[in-house]
Amino acid sequence: MNVFSKLLRNALWQALSFLPKQSRKAVCQSFYGRGFSDSPKAVAQELLRRGWTVYWTVKGPEDAASLPPGITPLTVDSPKAIYHQCTAAAWVDNCRKWAYTQKRGSTRYVQAWHGFPLKRIEGDAADALPADYLKAARKDSQMCDLFLSNSGFLTEIYRRAFWYEGEVLECGFPRNDLLFGPGQEAEEKVRRELSLPPDKRLLLYAPTFRRDKGLAAYDLDYKRLAEALARRFGGEWLVLAKLHPNIAAKAAEMNLDPRYVVNASEYADIQELYLASAALVTDYSSVMFDYLCTGKPCFLYVNDWEDYKNDRNFYFDLDRLPFARGENGDELEQRILQFDEGAQRERILAFCREFGIKEDGNAAKKVVDWLENR
Repeated sequence: MNVFSKLLRNALWQALSFLPKQSRKAVCQSFYGRGFSDSPKAVAQELLRRGWTVYWTVKGPEDAASLPPGITPLTVDSPKAIYHQCTAAAWVDNCRKWAYTQKRGSTRYVQAWHGFPLKRIEGDAADALPADYLKAARKDSQMCDLFLSNSGFLTEIYRRAFWYEGEVLECGFPRNDLLFGPGQEAEEKVRRELSLPPDKRLLLYAPTFRRDKGLAAYDLDYKRLAEALARRFGGEWLVLAKLHPNIAAKAAEMNLDPRYVVNASEYADIQELYLASAALVTDYSSVMFDYLCTGKPCFLYVNDWEDYKNDRNFYFDLDRLPFARGENGDELEQRILQFDEGAQRERILAFCREFGIKEDGNAAKKVVDWLENR
């Protein structure tokens, strides 16, 4: 964006923010304009069911194509998008808005956030974050009317590290509501859209990104992984590799043997991938805390955990996590072969009690109730 475009964008935000608000109109966004996904998706669906007019900001046509009928796409930072945001009764987002954004009047801004954290975030990791991001984050917290939390632990982080003094709704993450219902329809959709064979069981590999945005840490032996899963759980297995949105475009650079692994990085809704998959492998990503709602096997592959810990540090030791982990291929294989379903279930229950995790499948309804009561 050139200097003139930035000046025009900023001026529009300043001027249009004074316009009257339109009741029961919402503008939603996920991961800075990606497709229909995450907690804003679940809230948007509930808003639509209750008769709201819903808009969704997107980066481009591919993201817009993921929207269902009834939700109107808006190109991020276009004059049309700024107009509808400035006149909306509600905003729903899962990431910070940039510092040029203006919210005035009766608009209610719901910040859904994007996960229960293992690594330190926001003010707790200020030394590892750019100054412009920290500036925007502080302003974003001042604009927010409601943060969504899945636990007492996360609420404490909002208060301390997010510079936030407003209202928090401990209702769980709306994106996880889907995990409390039947998953057959989602699995059929995933298999159809990714052209997957019907006879193979699926494992989701969903690691987080590294600061250098490199691919060195993603050295899984997919053939060995699939064979270990077959020995322990039976059947033939296929791995779905979904890289973090920050590096998803680099997935094409990975050596992915189609006999054992499929690139699912561009699939918009990871919750649907959870439902389609019979097991998960991740590293330090918050996806593990969503996946625990399914009760299905989860394994951690942490081949660089010392370096990663030194980069961002953790809120708590990895030993407190309820999932088996391996630091290399040999250890990961052994954890899979030795998997004990009952032991994992007990560890998950203890973890949820310790951190006060709340998920019951009704978060989106509670969020829209909150909006309509205002």
